[in-house]
Amino acid sequence: MKLLRIIAVNLTVLLGLVLAAELIFGEWLGAHPLGQLAIARNVKVTISASPLYAGGGEFIYQRDAMGFRGSGVDPARITILTLGGSTTNQLYLPEEATWQAVLERTLRQTGRDAVVANGGLDGQSTIGIIADLELWIPYVPHLKPRLVLIYVGINDVFVRDTWRDSLHVVRFGRELEQRSALVRLWTIVAGSIRAHRAKLHHRPVDFSGAKWTDRPAPAGWPADRFLEADLDVYKTRLVRVANLIERLGAVPVFITQTRSDYRLEHGRLIGIAKSEGPNGVDQGRALGRVNAATLETCRERHVVCLDLATELHFADGDFYDFEHNTPQGAEKIGHWLAGKLVGLI
Repeated sequence: MKLLRIIAVNLTVLLGLVLAAELIFGEWLGAHPLGQLAIARNVKVTISASPLYAGGGEFIYQRDAMGFRGSGVDPARITILTLGGSTTNQLYLPEEATWQAVLERTLRQTGRDAVVANGGLDGQSTIGIIADLELWIPYVPHLKPRLVLIYVGINDVFVRDTWRDSLHVVRFGRELEQRSALVRLWTIVAGSIRAHRAKLHHRPVDFSGAKWTDRPAPAGWPADRFLEADLDVYKTRLVRVANLIERLGAVPVFITQTRSDYRLEHGRLIGIAKSEGPNGVDQGRALGRVNAATLETCRERHVVCLDLATELHFADGDFYDFEHNTPQGAEKIGHWLAGKLVGLI
């Protein structure tokens, strides 16, 4: 009996601590919370990019009261909203060097009164973007963008969560995600773990010593086998994203993605050989199929799609790892997007 009493007391104390944490850090008291889903607000931290690329130094990374990157802008002034993962957020690039900043400056030079907001979050796939468009973006006061750019592909190659893929989220589960501090913390931790397992985290890569091959990894990573069923679900998510954006009164614009560990050489796909896991050839095949599904969905759904993966050519120094751009690469993206979007603004 004494042991049971001790266990009961400990459980009661633990439950009390959990409830206290939820009341302090959760969003249970507000009528219309900005469904954070791992979205940090009013953040201001110092970031050092010096380990990642030449010329990288320290700068201030900020997210405003609405959750967008930067020191803060009136949501009513935002004309272009960008959503995506770490390649949209660009954690290790100063704000003025992000492709959103380049896009905004370039459009303004053409006389367009553009205000571009960065809603990128590390680890986001189309699953997270759907949650953003249901639980975050609609609650931002006075936000009425003309365009919503969706920069996706890389993270969706690794999406394996069939429960979330089903898109059947019950009302209680949605409310829990939107308000709970502990669920939000778990989302951050789990996303970080998945990113590290998929090797999607930020790290410097020495491209000068890379060895290229035209053969997939001998381990037999199932790049072709698993994608058939998953591509159909991925396309369903893209349609869901487009519908949610149009519900906001905005025009959806999907953008395909590329990586630095594969390329076409005289029409032949070659990739960087790796000691373990999928190599560049595997990644190129998988992402190529995801990009093709994006383009096909855009045609079927009559949605604007920009094929960055095919049309924009990167060079040495444009990436600091296999997924993330240096300021030099981000500048190319911003200028290229401006040329494509100038007629839509």
